[in-house]
Amino acid sequence: MAELTPDILNQVVETITGGAAEAAEALARGLDAQGIQVQVGAPGTFDAKALPPGFDGPGLAVVLTVGASAALALLPDSSGMLPPWGAQPDATGESKLTTLAQELGMILLPEALMPTEFKAGWVKTLAGAVARGGVDDGAAMVPLELVLGEKQATLSLIWPATKPSFVVGAASKPAPAAEKPKPAPASKPAASAKPAAAPGAAAKTGSRPAARPGELPTYSQSLLRIKVPVVVTLAKKRQSLGRIVEIGPGSILQFDKSCEEMLELDVGSRPVATGEAVKVGDKFGLRVTSIVMPEERFKPVGTKG
Repeated sequence: MAELTPDILNQVVETITGGAAEAAEALARGLDAQGIQVQVGAPGTFDAKALPPGFDGPGLAVVLTVGASAALALLPDSSGMLPPWGAQPDATGESKLTTLAQELGMILLPEALMPTEFKAGWVKTLAGAVARGGVDDGAAMVPLELVLGEKQATLSLIWPATKPSFVVGAASKPAPAAEKPKPAPASKPAASAKPAAAPGAAAKTGSRPAARPGELPTYSQSLLRIKVPVVVTLAKKRQSLGRIVEIGPGSILQFDKSCEEMLELDVGSRPVATGEAVKVGDKFGLRVTSIVMPEERFKPVGTKG
């Protein structure tokens, strides 16, 4: 398996050059920056003592994990090209950033180095994100020059980052020190002690946020790693067996479905979403437009006569 090393610098530059237009379209959708243009700058190496402009402040970090390392795409907030919701995205914003990370992974990296994980998020300082990610001096760096009207900025692609899980998200924040429980006063009668809260009471208080995948119990995390088939269906129809055996090169199957209708996304033979076909680099993709709610099932309750 190919690895993210500085030796593939020329391959990455060639890939980015061929996909600059697709990268611009992906950034326009993900950052609400219609009309943005992308040009590939002069490649070089990363030097922690000579950071790109804006790395001392906040910005967007996109993590493209390939195997045990990752490539980081970093855009400073000082560029003026990040959306106003970038620091605190809602569910729609998070979906946009995740889609942006996935598209950039397919566009900026060679086909032999397709990322297995995608992540994008806001960081307090890009320099801190690079340091947490385990990027050493001498790492490969390709600047992507962004132009949006009169605004100009640089999106820096840097690799390898040997600790990708620490760049953004909960893993990048140090865990708070555990507080020692205070012992109850010895003079307080045991009868006055309050009864223990009923199971599940903590969940009703709303004081705890929803658990992240990495915070779930081990058995739950193992369930999330189960691989299931993901199928995008263009159209369906029933044909007689006699018609099917007549199919050969040049045969055309006509469907009743309009070419403007949405495609269906099935996961494990269950419909989960609908979307439209998009081009991601030279690959086919699906942009999800709506989620299919699970079917409600009711069973009649029998009564004794």
